[in-house]
Amino acid sequence: MGKLKKIGLVLLVFLLVVIVLNRQVSTHLKIILFITEQFPQIPLKPLGLITPSPIHQQIKLETESGKVIGDLFIPSSPGSKSAVIVAMGVRTQEKDKPLILKFSQSMARLGYVTFWPRLEVLDKGQSLPEEPTTFVASFKYLESLKEVNKERISYAGFSVGSSTALVAAADPAVADQVHALVFFGGQYNIFEYLENLASKSYEADGQRVEWQVADDARNHAKGLLETKEATHTARIFSTKETGEIKKILSQMPEEEKAKLKRYSPQTVEDQFKARLFILHDKSDVYVPFTQSIKLNQAFQDQVEELMITDLFEHVQPNRPLGFLNIKEMSKLYGFLYQVFNFL
Repeated sequence: MGKLKKIGLVLLVFLLVVIVLNRQVSTHLKIILFITEQFPQIPLKPLGLITPSPIHQQIKLETESGKVIGDLFIPSSPGSKSAVIVAMGVRTQEKDKPLILKFSQSMARLGYVTFWPRLEVLDKGQSLPEEPTTFVASFKYLESLKEVNKERISYAGFSVGSSTALVAAADPAVADQVHALVFFGGQYNIFEYLENLASKSYEADGQRVEWQVADDARNHAKGLLETKEATHTARIFSTKETGEIKKILSQMPEEEKAKLKRYSPQTVEDQFKARLFILHDKSDVYVPFTQSIKLNQAFQDQVEELMITDLFEHVQPNRPLGFLNIKEMSKLYGFLYQVFNFL
């Protein structure tokens, strides 16, 4: 038996033992099926064998920020279901689209109406940030579906999509109705995050820590800021000196500042009312984990669970699994239990 199969069997046995020791079997089964499906290191993938294929529809919506297209997955079983909106914050690369579709289909197989919306211009390849209005409009759309339990519509955000989804969830049009938000690898303060990217560092426990930031993250942020509307802010990438970066940001024109605040959860602390589940990888090279620590502190009245782990590469479970990861996997299992039990 190959090494990967051995690891998969160990994890499966571990999860089955958890089921035996707990009465709430359905939630545990969902977690087992979800983990085995989403972790590529686990060769056993029973979800597709024991669950029916969901109904897949292409959806188009009109919003004030432009046309939105989306992939909607509806479980084939009858009755109203909890729903999840998959939130990505930037243009999704072609190689990553199958992963998001697989995630969405897996959630639908587990019984959740799942919707992945994005601005049409992003889907066509433009490097723009996703708008909160995309996720507000998507929420209102799901509310109109007979297959959806209107009291159980939540967001699952990935990377900076988590941040944009949180801002959307605080919009007065939906704030009282949003059930929950799973915040995976996002930023809390957009201005501090830009400082982290430019300086290649972050502050932890009062100390400045060097950060091995991904070039893709810096280049993408720099590209977004090098526009006619944000020429001032783009200057932060001309230096690594934290003091100089802070000075540039403090002198930012109000028009630029207002546009950036659209993507900053820090600005909506008083308006966000849903329950919050926060997950972040400690070695994340796209968004420092300290952003989630600060989000947890600011939104502590809404936070159900916080997990800082070493299992992921940013938001993808691509790290090798071994017996030393069993402790982290058990923590992730506990985190997912709280998520699925609440959704």
